[in-house]
Amino acid sequence: MRTPILATGLALALAATTLTGCSESAPVATEAQAAEIAWRHGDVEDALAEAKETGKPVLLYWGAEWCPPCAEMKAGLFKDPNFIAKTQDFIPVYLDGDTAGAQKWGDRFGTSGYPTVIALAPDGSEITRISSATMASELPALLTLAAGRTRSIDAVLADAKADPATLSAEDWKILAGFDWGNDPKRFEEGKAEGEMLDTLARNAPDPAMRSRFALLSLARLAARDGDGKVTLTDAQAETVEGVLPGILGAPQQVMANRDVLSYYAPGMVLALPGGEAKEDLTALLDKALEGLVADTNLSLAERTFALSARVDLTDEAPGEPLKAEVRKWAAIVDKQASDALVRKSVISYAAELLDQIGDRKAAKDMLLAEIDRSETPYYYMLGLAAMAEDEGDKAAAIDWARKAYEASEGPATRVQWAAGYALRVMRLTPEDRDAVKASSEAVLAELAKSPDNYYQRTQSVADRWGTALVAWAKEHDGAAVLDSLGTRMADVCAKQTEKTDTCGSWFKAA
Repeated sequence: MRTPILATGLALALAATTLTGCSESAPVATEAQAAEIAWRHGDVEDALAEAKETGKPVLLYWGAEWCPPCAEMKAGLFKDPNFIAKTQDFIPVYLDGDTAGAQKWGDRFGTSGYPTVIALAPDGSEITRISSATMASELPALLTLAAGRTRSIDAVLADAKADPATLSAEDWKILAGFDWGNDPKRFEEGKAEGEMLDTLARNAPDPAMRSRFALLSLARLAARDGDGKVTLTDAQAETVEGVLPGILGAPQQVMANRDVLSYYAPGMVLALPGGEAKEDLTALLDKALEGLVADTNLSLAERTFALSARVDLTDEAPGEPLKAEVRKWAAIVDKQASDALVRKSVISYAAELLDQIGDRKAAKDMLLAEIDRSETPYYYMLGLAAMAEDEGDKAAAIDWARKAYEASEGPATRVQWAAGYALRVMRLTPEDRDAVKASSEAVLAELAKSPDNYYQRTQSVADRWGTALVAWAKEHDGAAVLDSLGTRMADVCAKQTEKTDTCGSWFKAA
């Protein structure tokens, strides 16, 4: 199984799902349609007030400047004339995670992963959160459906859990296009979401929906070891063998499930017991993935994911022909991704793909070149830090993590990058108390700059760092360092107008 060099970006990119079951044709764009989306930048409160007054729904986008899948969405979907036309039925709000108050709104709506797109009813209730991997041709139908609904996703999920037979055809379409894997508000644990998806798989009215829900359920429920290798029960193996052939034998289903096939399916197939069925499924999956790589209607990022899955399917033993194909593809990506947004959406994945086949030098060279070219170089520096750590070069790993933090921009991003730097110092040089203290002070300095922003991603990142700091202090005689940092954390928490009870909970429990 692959070990992503930029795991956060990859996980966010592939948490998305695609819509099945919506067959309305997309409207044809005209010259009279708007050339771009009329975003309200960060203006959530006013947008909700206008929605309540006018009865118009809200379309909320939540993202970040450094985020590759966000860039992919901006480069593709947000420039699609049909999507732009449909956003006119909404009040569209663009919420960057680094803008003032953004993390607080993220807390309210339960948005954590970048990107997240949510359709809100005029009363502010959530109708659905839309998958970022939904085909552009299918999105207009989904947006039309969402714009005309007042029934919340909470009501739909409650009915799905209690009695799926009560769900309407529209409810099923909403569930089919829902952004599974990107809703920490309703599904804190993968098991709960997996069980819901299993219920949907057993009750969906359409065979294609049942197959997709079944695979998504397995992706949440299948056991994994410390390296991410999948282990299937006998019943789960039967599901894979029963569901995958039908999907792989239908080009339309391959396209609709391309995200699942690229990220989850290789691990599932490799986990099957040896035999003819496994060999046949391996060949079928590889052929389907090869077709996705060749499909020029897909983005460069999606095609890169498919090629990465082909490498995964070899169980870490790609032959020279496949390695040559990867190197050729990386060169194509580097050449074709001339637009800044497109480069941001795919270069990190192309570098990871090179690293996946063991060409570490080429991967490093690609990241180093992008650091000089990109407006968000700090993102690529994390990849170099991870590679250095993998090679056992602790000093270089910490140095790249520090440089990444120092170059990062935006309050929430700087907290996240500072915490990543501090965590790496604790992990690689735990005996260096001065370095641990200095790197942790960077986290506190960033938290202090935004005294009323201890929400959502920022809170999660800070709590993870704090919990690790407490553990480090216990294991490495760091009580004095912890006390000093805890005092400063108390000052940060004292400036919060809300969440004073949970702010710094890691220190209070120490």
